[in-house]
Amino acid sequence: MTHRERATKALQLGIPDYVPTFEIDFQETAAWFGGRTFFGIAGEPDRIGKTPQEMNRHNAQLRVDIARRLEHSIIVSSFVPGCPGRSYAEESAEQIAMLRELVGSEIMVLGGGDPTYEIPGAEMMSFVEKLYDDPDGMKEEAQRRVDGTLENFHRFKSAGADGFVLWSDYAFNAGPFLSPDMFGEFITPYLKQTIDEIRSMDCYAIKHTDGNLMPVIDQIVACGPHALHSIDPMAGMDIRGIKAQYGRKICLIGNVHCAFMQTGTPEQIRESAEYAMMHGKPGGGYIFSTSNVVFKGMPLESYEIIQDVWRRMRHYA
Repeated sequence: MTHRERATKALQLGIPDYVPTFEIDFQETAAWFGGRTFFGIAGEPDRIGKTPQEMNRHNAQLRVDIARRLEHSIIVSSFVPGCPGRSYAEESAEQIAMLRELVGSEIMVLGGGDPTYEIPGAEMMSFVEKLYDDPDGMKEEAQRRVDGTLENFHRFKSAGADGFVLWSDYAFNAGPFLSPDMFGEFITPYLKQTIDEIRSMDCYAIKHTDGNLMPVIDQIVACGPHALHSIDPMAGMDIRGIKAQYGRKICLIGNVHCAFMQTGTPEQIRESAEYAMMHGKPGGGYIFSTSNVVFKGMPLESYEIIQDVWRRMRHYA
């Protein structure tokens, strides 16, 4: 099977020849890829003399090199150079087209974005006040966000995207940032509308969110995404129980403990990866990954450990 076929099979809850793997983001590139980093993030290369298209192609080529070296079945377009006068949508569509040109039908290519409200961080109090003081206005804004994001997604599909990662985070380790009732009022209808349109485009929807989702996971699954990432073990999300309850409804992605990847022992890292494979793999519908991203500062030796586990345990036959 090609990597794209392997990812497609898993997202359709089938059993490929072996468990596919990928990372939503891979930021720690310099050590493995000749000092190369992405334009658009801290530590980017020198921009002098580079056109916007050259910077975007640099990013696309680095993503492809990562995927091929690490046998990733999916590439997600995310970092763009952020050049003045060019929108995120324009740069993302351009990068997606470049990725498709570089990999052909070998690897699945996904765009990114998410119209739904996420944890607002420092604006939490202001956000909560708006929910109570102007719920109708917040719903109107939610709908505007959906309309704008879907316009971008149609553009990304035309550029060559096979689907999209919806990356709004909904939960802390203790639970969702909204009560289940409020989640059902301000997030679920707009998430479902987005996913329904993605499905009507014959594309794939991967819903990413960290944290403890258990109070709202039924709502998320009912919205119909093809997959749920990241099954966060730091928040008590246990892939064994989630697979038993939801594994025939949605593909599961992740569950390898990112805190262990940063500061854990090799034994802790290996045990977490083995647990994720042992309980995610059976019956298909599983894609192996960390429970977040390969962030800057993560020791690459940690990723080598989980890659070794994946290669040893990946085959179905």
